[in-house]
Amino acid sequence: MKIMRKTGRTGSFFLILLFNILLNFRLTIPGWILLVLHFIIPQYIKWWYCLVYFGAFLLYLIVWMLVLWGLGAWAGSVPPTPKVQNKNPYSVKESDLPWNKTDHIENKNPYSVKTNELPEEK
Repeated sequence: MKIMRKTGRTGSFFLILLFNILLNFRLTIPGWILLVLHFIIPQYIKWWYCLVYFGAFLLYLIVWMLVLWGLGAWAGSVPPTPKVQNKNPYSVKESDLPWNKTDHIENKNPYSVKTNELPEEK
């Protein structure tokens, strides 16, 4: 089993936040509706209602990004599982696998040759 190599590259927090805002832009629709309603009936809907909504939306995205970052860090800190000895007598042993052998397997089937020639007759 191959393990992926860990890289030191991480994205900028603000760049990822901007990308998340673009991906979740549909969640800002109620804020835009509040802003439009403020200009239609300003005595009932104040302008800061939409600011509160946009602030809550931004806070939601930041908290969600931090939760996902924490889960990623937690998942990456789990030690690998130790190798367990295979006690099944019917399974293939590790030494029998073709990529673990040093000698090459010779193909004795004359019809598996990938040429246009016929196999030699004996």
